[in-house]
Amino acid sequence: MQIETQELKSNEQPFLVTAYWLDPIADFEAPVKQPVMIICPGGGFTFHSERETTPIALKFLAEGMHVLVLPYQLRDATHEVYPMALNQVARTIEWVTEQTGRHSIDTDRIVLTGFSAGGHVVANYNGIATNPLLVKQYHLDQYAGQHAAIILAYPVIDLDAGFPTTSAEKNLITQDSQFWHAQTNVTDNAKPAFVWQTATDELVPAENSLRYVLALQKHHIPVEYHLFGSGIHGLSLATHVTQKPGKTKYLNKGASQWISLATNWLTQIQVIHNN
Repeated sequence: MQIETQELKSNEQPFLVTAYWLDPIADFEAPVKQPVMIICPGGGFTFHSERETTPIALKFLAEGMHVLVLPYQLRDATHEVYPMALNQVARTIEWVTEQTGRHSIDTDRIVLTGFSAGGHVVANYNGIATNPLLVKQYHLDQYAGQHAAIILAYPVIDLDAGFPTTSAEKNLITQDSQFWHAQTNVTDNAKPAFVWQTATDELVPAENSLRYVLALQKHHIPVEYHLFGSGIHGLSLATHVTQKPGKTKYLNKGASQWISLATNWLTQIQVIHNN
């Protein structure tokens, strides 16, 4: 495995991505092109949770996927999250497509994975970047490449469905209402999705993921949805690997199945090839 940190630019604004590239297996008769996962971690739009970066990347590397971590635009005193975050996703996808000469990449099998606030970014991208009108409105059509599927883990979907808790906070994320309700951006062109959440999520109510799943179904987009009966927000792997020290609430045997369920789904939609 090779770990690479790369500075990219979108609208002349630099940002960093970290890539975990699989090494080719020398005793294969021919190089194997591998799929790519791009991870957008959570953090309430104010930070990027490291519990949702490397630990996740290592799991999917083990399944034969290159993995990139994208620290997308956060909200601060001078910046809103949108639309810059979507441009950063688009530029990252484009950069991945530019690496085919250096790494064995299947550019038709790029998966976007978002946790919590990162799930909002990914869900919005899945709608806007596949909408012929909105993709031009937000200048995403200037970038090459496209994603094939998305994975959402306890995602923020609707900014009026429990998180954030005030209109003032919502406007700090973005004043552009196009991004407030990610489910309304879904069209018949959206890509397939795997979604999971817990019924007892105290920060981002499960209603968020339900709204998105229903929107996908309305437009006949393939979706697999798992609502686990219990668990706090921000479980990540839900195992000891991502457990905050001494806090057993970050352990959840039921929800920890999501990695194997997602891997099975990726195999079913032929992102992961089971030859």
